[in-house]
Amino acid sequence: MMKKIFLALLFFGFVLQCQSQKIAPVKWAYQAVKTGDKKYNVIITANVDAPWHIYSQFVKKGPVPTTVQFAKNPLVVINGSTKEVGNLEKKFDNNFGAVIGSFGGKVQFIQAVTLKVNTKTKLTGTIEYMVCNEERCLPPTKQSFEVDIQ
Repeated sequence: MMKKIFLALLFFGFVLQCQSQKIAPVKWAYQAVKTGDKKYNVIITANVDAPWHIYSQFVKKGPVPTTVQFAKNPLVVINGSTKEVGNLEKKFDNNFGAVIGSFGGKVQFIQAVTLKVNTKTKLTGTIEYMVCNEERCLPPTKQSFEVDIQ
């Protein structure tokens, strides 16, 4: 009898553990690549697990578009807007009933920056994004980041 109770409790604990695991289909990486004198590209890479996809920055309606926001740093000038580099797919999205641009697999968000003086510094910010697959979407997520510029 005690053996059956123990096995039942063990099984119940296992089921609870499995249900409490958070789905995280996007892995992020951050780096700064020097492109010239005091000039860098800040590269934010999203690796999206199949069959999930992340949305473009330029989505007009439907899902939450990916947005990259940089915190103010008096040593850094942000040059232009953040570019997207990846395989952009524009297709009908059943979740939103519209043609929407999204990325599966790997996408990079690249921001050109210039240092005001030759020094080491950190650039911080947040990325807000939303991921979906053919059946469902996860709630929008905000991810903080920090990149060393040297």
